[in-house]
Amino acid sequence: MDANISQNALDRLFSAALEAAVARIEKDGHFHPLLFEQRADGTIQNVAVLETGSIDGAQSVIDRLVDLLRNRGKDGTIRAAAIVIDRHEDNAVEVRLRARNYSADIRAPYGIETRGLIRRRRELTLGEFSVQTVANDVF
Repeated sequence: MDANISQNALDRLFSAALEAAVARIEKDGHFHPLLFEQRADGTIQNVAVLETGSIDGAQSVIDRLVDLLRNRGKDGTIRAAAIVIDRHEDNAVEVRLRARNYSADIRAPYGIETRGLIRRRRELTLGEFSVQTVANDVF
């Protein structure tokens, strides 16, 4: 099997991660980092991580997720991964998308409209994405 991943597969992973982030913000107003993997067989899974160690801050959480993904990439369990970060203070979502042949942080700014007094409803409108090529810290 080719170690590189197709653009179509990357697009599917990015879309799944971004859609989940939008749904969490619309439901709860925020979220903690989300982790998605594209497995060797092509399936995309949202992964829950039970972390029992002390956490110093947001970057420490991301570093631990990267370590987990790095090991899963080495053993061939995954072909690609996405870590989604809520940049709530900037009204943006950041998708850190990684594969052997791709490494970028994709920023998706959003506007949010809130309605309802008792049952709050949020609706996000995504702005134009920006892509920053970065060093591959997973594969």
